[in-house]
Amino acid sequence: MLNSQKISNSEKMNGKQEAWIIDTGASNHMTGTLNLLHNLQDIVPWIVGLPNRNNAVATKEGSLVLDGGICLENVLYVSGLACNLFSMSQFIDHPNSIVSFARNMCVLQTTL
Repeated sequence: MLNSQKISNSEKMNGKQEAWIIDTGASNHMTGTLNLLHNLQDIVPWIVGLPNRNNAVATKEGSLVLDGGICLENVLYVSGLACNLFSMSQFIDHPNSIVSFARNMCVLQTTL
């Protein structure tokens, strides 16, 4: 589950929680919270475009496990990013990924 607890609208974009925004336009998963990542590696600095049309630089990547056991790999660390972005395109590029949307929820599954 991306967001296992309810958070208020004022908390959603302030970067002070670990909620993830499902982004159909992002090419990669991204976070501004370094301590969420495991197996951290330095990468060649990579310029990423943000939803507000500004650019930022990704300097590291790692992996993390979401509530519910879904492992995200190649998550970019972007210093100063005030939210966590879940890239729908990166997720469905995995051959065993299933995504279902309903009115009030999104279900993400990976199979072995």
